[in-house]
Amino acid sequence: MEITPLQREIIKILRECRASYAAPVSSVDLGRRLRVNPSYIREQAGLMQRQGLLEVRNGPGGGYFLSPAGWEVAKKIV
Repeated sequence: MEITPLQREIIKILRECRASYAAPVSSVDLGRRLRVNPSYIREQAGLMQRQGLLEVRNGPGGGYFLSPAGWEVAKKIV
């Protein structure tokens, strides 16, 4: 599984924030931290979700958090 440098940074932030279903991180917050447009974050998150790395909580207060497979990848990223 190939992940881009931006996807790697998204994983790092979600790990650092300990994002979970109860406390997901929004595309706006990720975009602000990475200085990237939130729509590009959503595009990358969709790819990562299809790869099984992320899960999504929809609706108000929603956002992204790492799946179990995403946590395994996060452990390998320094």
